[in-house]
Amino acid sequence: MPETWILPNRRALALGFLLPALLLAAAVACLAVGQWQASWPWRGAGIVLVVAGAVLLAILWRLLRQPRVAYQNGEVLVHGGLAEPLRVPVDVVECFFLGQAGGMIPDAHGREAEVRTVIIRLAESAADWHHRDLKAAFAHWCEGYITIRGTWCEPITPELMKRLNSRLAALHRERKAQQAEAHS
Repeated sequence: MPETWILPNRRALALGFLLPALLLAAAVACLAVGQWQASWPWRGAGIVLVVAGAVLLAILWRLLRQPRVAYQNGEVLVHGGLAEPLRVPVDVVECFFLGQAGGMIPDAHGREAEVRTVIIRLAESAADWHHRDLKAAFAHWCEGYITIRGTWCEPITPELMKRLNSRLAALHRERKAQQAEAHS
């Protein structure tokens, strides 16, 4: 089981549950009217709405449980909006730091809102890890830096940054100790 490092934005996802709830309520209404009038078009519409609502619920539930960044078996897992996370060896990850970038959502004035980001710096010597394609709304990966947008993750605070860097440093120490032990 992966160790979650950065959670998804649960507030935004919770709002997303309104649409499937409305679809399921409409489905119940259609099914009730279809039963009352013995009408197949109403029943068919109700069934379609039930399926659509259930699919949306399943997708939202999966997104709610999927961390943005996690750790498992020597790899940092970056969930950048793809079906499977990108797996980066923890030895390649140097540090996490706080940043700011466009959130890809409009602010109250219609301009792109600025959001906090978590920037993951990868080792310069690890040229194989300098670029990957991710969904731009979630993250950007270029020139050895992975930028996780704060729009779709838990609030990015100095405490989160301290926790991430502390855990990363502990893992680096553990791995160095294991390597030293293996060589002796």
